[in-house]
Amino acid sequence: MKKVLLLSFMAMIVAKLSVAQDPHFSQIQYNPLYLNPANAGVTEYGKLNRVAGIYRDQWRVLPVPYSTTNASYDRLIKKWKKGWMIGGGVSFLYDRAGDGHLSIFNPNLTMNFGKYFNKENQLITLGVTAGVTIKSLDYLGLTWDNQYNGTSFDGTLPTGETFSNNQVSFANFTLGLGFRTKIKGKSTLDIGATASNLHQPEQNFLYFTKSKMPARYTAYAKAKAYIGKKGTWNLQPGFFYERQKKFNKMLLNAIAEVRLGDKRDLGIGFGAGYRINDNDAPVAYVSFLYKTLRIGGAYDINTSAFKKATKSQGAFEIVLNYEWGTPKKPKIDTIKIQKNCPEYAPVDVTVLVKQKGKDTILGTFTKSFDPDTIPQSHIDSMEIAIPEKIIASNPDLFRTTPIELFFDNDIPKANVATDYQELYTGYKSRIDEFKSKSTDDETKVQAFFDYIDKNYGRLDRVVGDIVKLINYGYTVEIEFRGYTSPLASEAYNKTLSERRIASIMALFKGKLGDNVQKLTFKMMPFGKSLAPANISQNRKEPAKSVFGVDASKERKVEILGFRIEKPE
Repeated sequence: MKKVLLLSFMAMIVAKLSVAQDPHFSQIQYNPLYLNPANAGVTEYGKLNRVAGIYRDQWRVLPVPYSTTNASYDRLIKKWKKGWMIGGGVSFLYDRAGDGHLSIFNPNLTMNFGKYFNKENQLITLGVTAGVTIKSLDYLGLTWDNQYNGTSFDGTLPTGETFSNNQVSFANFTLGLGFRTKIKGKSTLDIGATASNLHQPEQNFLYFTKSKMPARYTAYAKAKAYIGKKGTWNLQPGFFYERQKKFNKMLLNAIAEVRLGDKRDLGIGFGAGYRINDNDAPVAYVSFLYKTLRIGGAYDINTSAFKKATKSQGAFEIVLNYEWGTPKKPKIDTIKIQKNCPEYAPVDVTVLVKQKGKDTILGTFTKSFDPDTIPQSHIDSMEIAIPEKIIASNPDLFRTTPIELFFDNDIPKANVATDYQELYTGYKSRIDEFKSKSTDDETKVQAFFDYIDKNYGRLDRVVGDIVKLINYGYTVEIEFRGYTSPLASEAYNKTLSERRIASIMALFKGKLGDNVQKLTFKMMPFGKSLAPANISQNRKEPAKSVFGVDASKERKVEILGFRIEKPE
């Protein structure tokens, strides 16, 4: 009997607390509008529409279990050329708990406004949710301390409570601020904060008393970091903090996901978390992925002081997220026709590549030039046969070529997967060593490293332009040619050129993510065959052959040009 009374008293206490607190979720990171109205229209996979739903069932072992359901739909309403965006959504929450069947029904509308910066690598958003909260209580199903006769509860005794009604309703509002930044291509970091019910509405069921809904404040930081060259794995750490009057909730978690198969349509996720406040509950996570669909589950193991009543059983959750639809991009005309240059039918042209002053042909390739494409040539050490009259496409992009990207000696190593961004950073860190060991003076070395920086900056701008073209429906082909200094054999240096080109291709793949499927590459690895005869190839003279500026200038990959296919 004592055990039953203990459970009843504790259930009543929890029920009273629930009146003052909003529901919480262990998979809050997959419940976007509930987490922050500034998430409306900002999807995980960049799609136009998103639906999300979550169901939580808590303390099933008690006579008065709790259940909460939340569902939402949001979409990107419009995005403008200058980076402005607007998103919107609808959602509802239904919560039921206790012997008195205390229920909350809360339908909402959400609007979100944002601005992209830095070539759409950063986004700041401000969102607002407005709705109505309807609370209902079946007080006839409750027992009160006045009805306890010393040995048991007697329902015929007066309650001593005066109820004004069994339903209250009030307007609710939430303001949210969000910030998202891209990290090395597809990886993202999200930081946000919200404030809810700042007007503290009345929510009382009794006469002669006042009970206000306390304001709720939240803050969070969560990331999605892709791991490895192929990007099949990602890690999602997160920290979520909530304060509502005297109650603090802190959730720390980390979830790993892996995509399977050649198309990476299928995937699984798993992880763990911990609700820190009051030693509340460790959490286990598992999820199933199919393209942009996620079905996830979580289970809380109660370790708080309440575990004696719950037998350490906590709560389980089921979550669903699904995104679909491609956002419409602002129309853009990148085709600019040169004056007095008539159009001509597509023609196949054989391009002959040979060293200047010699008859030996190093290579040939055939291309079909359309009216909206342009081949690029850089005739310093090469001769390339092309049509005399061509029509330029997107001249601002092509004017940047050729781009020269430089590499440290004998880098990258064989069987080491990396991209050019990492190699560039490592190379730049050695500038002081080059200044001290080179036969050239520090001014010449500094000028060379400044030139490395200049070309890397041009590469970053080109990546941004290509991302925009692909988003507008174009396909892009990039042509590379790779060189080395005379050190090592011709066969080795040709392979080294291939690895250097591959590292730049990896950089494009990392920055474009799934859009890399619309990007193709054409490469010509020449190795040391075009290196001038005066470049030192003596390993015993590293001051010239390794650290010398003239030798360093030969360790490069040139982005020769681009081919853009006009969308249908």
